[in-house]
Amino acid sequence: MANATVLLIDASTDDEQLVREELALVRDAPFALEVARSLSEGLAQLRQRRFDVILLDLNLPDSLGLTTFLRLQPKAGLQPIIVLVGQADEDVGTEAVERGALDFLIKQQIVSTLLAKALRYATERTHTMLALKASESRYRELYENVVAGVFQTTPDGKFMAANPALVRLLGYASEDELLDLNISEDLYVHAEDRANWLRNMAAAGEIRNAELVLRRKDGRKIVVLENSRAVRDEHGRILYYEGTLTDITEAHELSRQLSYEASHDALSGLINRREFELRLQRALDSTQATGTSHAVCYLDLDQFKVINDTCGHVAGDELLRQLAHLLQSRVRSNDALARLGGDEFGLLLEDCSMSDAVTIANALLKVVEQYQFVWGASTFTVGASIGVVPLNASFRRITQVLQAADAACYAAKDQGRNRVHVYQEDDAVLTQRHGEMQWVARVKRALVENRFLLEAQPIVAIQGAGDAPPSGPHSYELLLRMREEDGSIVPPGAFLPAVERYNLTQRLDRWVISTALHWLAANPATTQRIARVYVNLSGDSLGDPQLHDFIRATLDETRVAPAKIGFEITETAAIGNLTRANQLIAELRRLGCAFSLDDFGSGVSSFAYLKALTVDWLKIDGLFVGNVVHDRVDYEMVRSITDIGHVMGKKVVAESVENAAVLERLKQIGVDYAQGLALGPPRPLANIDL
Repeated sequence: MANATVLLIDASTDDEQLVREELALVRDAPFALEVARSLSEGLAQLRQRRFDVILLDLNLPDSLGLTTFLRLQPKAGLQPIIVLVGQADEDVGTEAVERGALDFLIKQQIVSTLLAKALRYATERTHTMLALKASESRYRELYENVVAGVFQTTPDGKFMAANPALVRLLGYASEDELLDLNISEDLYVHAEDRANWLRNMAAAGEIRNAELVLRRKDGRKIVVLENSRAVRDEHGRILYYEGTLTDITEAHELSRQLSYEASHDALSGLINRREFELRLQRALDSTQATGTSHAVCYLDLDQFKVINDTCGHVAGDELLRQLAHLLQSRVRSNDALARLGGDEFGLLLEDCSMSDAVTIANALLKVVEQYQFVWGASTFTVGASIGVVPLNASFRRITQVLQAADAACYAAKDQGRNRVHVYQEDDAVLTQRHGEMQWVARVKRALVENRFLLEAQPIVAIQGAGDAPPSGPHSYELLLRMREEDGSIVPPGAFLPAVERYNLTQRLDRWVISTALHWLAANPATTQRIARVYVNLSGDSLGDPQLHDFIRATLDETRVAPAKIGFEITETAAIGNLTRANQLIAELRRLGCAFSLDDFGSGVSSFAYLKALTVDWLKIDGLFVGNVVHDRVDYEMVRSITDIGHVMGKKVVAESVENAAVLERLKQIGVDYAQGLALGPPRPLANIDL
C-alpha cells in the first residue's frame, strides 16, 4: 500500500532525527516524512498538498505556544494534528487536545511503539473522515446505523426526527415517544443548561463539543457530547436545529477519576505535590498582581522513621493516613493541604496574614503532638517541625517558595524539633550550615576519603521442587553505605535525599559501578560462583549520555564478563526519561548486561509503560509484598504483575520478603525470585557467597 504522508512542523533538527530514528524502528512502517521548519513554511506545504498526519511543535520561530495550533487548525481541515510538547508543557498539550488536536506526545517519551500507534490512529481517522465526506448518497444508511444519536428539533423544543441510536441513548422504545417530549422539561437535568444552550445558539448559531447532563426515560443521568447547528431559511429565520449526541458517560466518569488520581495522593487522599504546586503558582500570581497575603507551611514529621523501622511500612502508611485525616479536619475549607512525599506535608493558606498563619501552624503542631498512634500492643507519639513562609513580591518562582519553606522547616528541626520556624531572608545562611547542605559536605568528604562501602543482599530463586528452593548461584543487589569518621555506618536513607537534590547521584553511581566491577575482577573465584550483581542507577544517571561509554570502558579495563552485572532502575526514573532509558537499556543489553525494573506497581501507569521498557526482570514494589498474605488487593496486585510479567517473558522478583508466610504465598502465586530478610540480610561484599 502507498506510504502514509506525515508533515513534521518543527524547527529542531534533533526532534526531526528523533522522529526519523523511532519511525525506523517500526517494522514495515508505511510513513513518508516531510519537514517544515516554521509555521509559515508548514502552511505553504499544506496549500500545495494534503497530508495524512501533521506533527506540530508548538514553539516555532514565527509562532509560540497554543497560538501555533490555533493558527494551523483552520488550514488543516480534516488533516489530523498531533501536538509535540516538552515534559514541562503537558498542560499545553492537554489544552490543544481540548481545542481540537487529535492527540499530544511528550518529546522525552517518544518511542517507536507510541509514535507508530498515534500515527496509525491518525491516518485511520483521516481516511474515515474523507470517506464520510465522499459518501453523501449513503446518508440514510448512516443515519439509521451510526452509533451517535442524530436529531432534528423545532425552535420551541420538540423533536422532529431522531435516529435509532438516539432513541436507545435516551432509553425510549421508539422515535414516536421522543416526538411527544418537551426537551427542556423532560430531558435537561439542569434548567440553566437549556437556558445557556438557547443563548449560545442565538449568539453563534451552533454548539460545538458541549457537555450536557440529560435524563433518560428511567431517570438515570447520562453525560453527552453535543454538536449542533441552527438551520435557517433564506431570510435568516430559524427553521429547526440539527445535530448529534454522543454518550460520554463512561469516559466522563473515567476522566473525572483519572483527574482525581492525577491530583491526589493515593495513600492519604490529600492533594499531591503536582496539584499543590499548581495552586501555589496561582497564589503567587495573585500576590504579584494584587498584593494579596498568603502563606505556606511545610510540615515534616519527627520520629516517623522510628515507627517505620519498629513496626514496618504498613504501620507507617497507616500513621500517615490517620494524620492526614486529622490535619485536614483542622484547616479551613479553602486551604490546600497536600502530602508532598514521604512524611512531608504542605499547607497553602490563602488570604491569610502572617500572624494568623503562625497561629494555625502552632495549632497543627499541638494536634500532632497530642495524637497517639496505636499499632498492636504499642502506642507511639510523634511530633512535627513546621516552616512558615509568607508569600510576598520577593518570590518570583514556586521553587523559591518551596526551598524557603524547606529551609525554615530544617531550621525548626535544628533548633530542637517540634516547633514552628518563620522564614526570614537570612535563613539561607542557616540552611547552608545545617540540613542537607551539611550532608552534601559529608558525602563529598567521604568520597574523597574513600569511606563508602558496598553490601550485598541475595536475590533467591523460590520455584523449586517440593518445599526446597532450587540450589544454584544467587544474584545479589548491591547496597550503598557510608562510613562516618568515627567508624559508624550511615544507611542511604540519611544521605541520599541530599545527594539527589544537589546532583551528586551520577558521581556516586559511577563509584558503585567502578567499585563493583573492580571487586569482581579481584575475586574471580567468588565471581564464578554467583549469577549476577545488580547496581542501582538513579534518574540522573539514566539521563547521562556518557554513562554507556563509562560502563563499557570499565568492563574492558576489568575484563569482567558483562553477564555478571545488571542494573536496577526505578519505574519513576524510567518513565521520567523514557527515550533515554530505552536507549541505555538497549546499549547495555547488547553487551550482555541485564536490567531490572525496581518498585514496579508504584506508578499510576505502570502497565501502560511496561511494553515500552525492554527490561529482563520486574521487581514488585515492597508496598504490595509485605501484606500479601492478609490483604486481598495486595495479593491481586502481586498476582497480576506476575502473570503479565511472565506473559512478556520477564522474570519476576518480590522484594521486602520478611517472613516465611509471605514467602510461601509468593511461591503459590508463581513469583520467580524473592529478596528480603526471610532470604538473607545485606552482608559485606566480602561475604557475598557465604
